[in-house]
Amino acid sequence: MRYKMIISYDGGYFHGFQRQLNYISVQQVLEEKLSEITKTKIVVHGAGRTDALVHAKGQVIHFDSTQYIPPENLRKILNKKVYPHIYIVSSEIVDETFHSRKSACLKEYRYYVSINTFDPLKAGYMHFFHDRIDISKIREAMKYIEGTHDFRSFSKNKKIASCVRTITLFELNVYDGILEFRIIGNGFMYNMVRIIVALMLKVAEGKLQPIDIKNIIEAKERRFAPYVAPAQGLYLWKVYYE
Repeated sequence: MRYKMIISYDGGYFHGFQRQLNYISVQQVLEEKLSEITKTKIVVHGAGRTDALVHAKGQVIHFDSTQYIPPENLRKILNKKVYPHIYIVSSEIVDETFHSRKSACLKEYRYYVSINTFDPLKAGYMHFFHDRIDISKIREAMKYIEGTHDFRSFSKNKKIASCVRTITLFELNVYDGILEFRIIGNGFMYNMVRIIVALMLKVAEGKLQPIDIKNIIEAKERRFAPYVAPAQGLYLWKVYYE
């Protein structure tokens, strides 16, 4: 039988989601604890491979098990074992055609930037930036990101067959000195969201103009977008399924 779970985690305690040889990962912890509970070998599949320091509010995983445990019971047992850096939000049994990554139609990421006074207690959860920025310029630049484009300039992997992605929503919410970038699309390449945010901040401080974003996309060359925002401000927020 196949289980589907929605999980959240503090990425600051892991070297990314995917299992690593010499570093602890979210996948490793989940597989070890689930194997312990079910007394069988469990392989966990995630909707997205978040990097080290990147957080998740709504990561989706699935795994198969020959041992039946009521989903809610399994959620409660697993939460006790992965506490406090991982939390299982929900658990259910799904059809075996479901795949956490392949069945996803959209993913939502959010990135947080603070223009407030630096706070070391929050530094692991947002990117602290100076306040000499023009919010209106960011909003002007954002319109060039939405839609279907070849985002070759936003990937250093030259072996990707196609860099065409569709961004269905890109918005900015500002409250109490916090900038919340919200982006939803049908797919994201490695570091793509962090590159986009870094470019928005370059526009905000006047080092790039909004029209430069359009030119960077059309150039299809990574050298025109060499910036990457820090990992700790990024959250895999939600995965959408049909």
